[in-house]
Amino acid sequence: MSHAVKIHHPLGDVRIAPSNKISVTRLKRVIRNALDDYLDEVRVPAALVHAEAKTRHADAYRTPGYHLKLYRLRAGLSQVALAQKAKMLQHHLSEMEHNKRSIGKTIAKRLAQILGCDYQKLL
Repeated sequence: MSHAVKIHHPLGDVRIAPSNKISVTRLKRVIRNALDDYLDEVRVPAALVHAEAKTRHADAYRTPGYHLKLYRLRAGLSQVALAQKAKMLQHHLSEMEHNKRSIGKTIAKRLAQILGCDYQKLL
């Protein structure tokens, strides 16, 4: 059994007991680099992100269609691919994303299951 490895960092002290098969030097370097990257990360206030999104999307911001498109893009699906998976027509999906067609509860649940999101965001 190996000994515990201690790493001192401005974010806090880390103590880990690695297996014998791991290079302690490399492990320390990886952990320190990860902690340094976290410190160097640029933080953007959520209010700024929301303000920019609201300006860019105007009246469509935070509508069911807006959320549908965001979840679809996050899933890496085209409208055609999502429509096929949801067993619906692509142009109906497009109309939903553009808030020209409402998304019923049944369709919202089907889409949410495919997209891995809360169906209530789509209503």
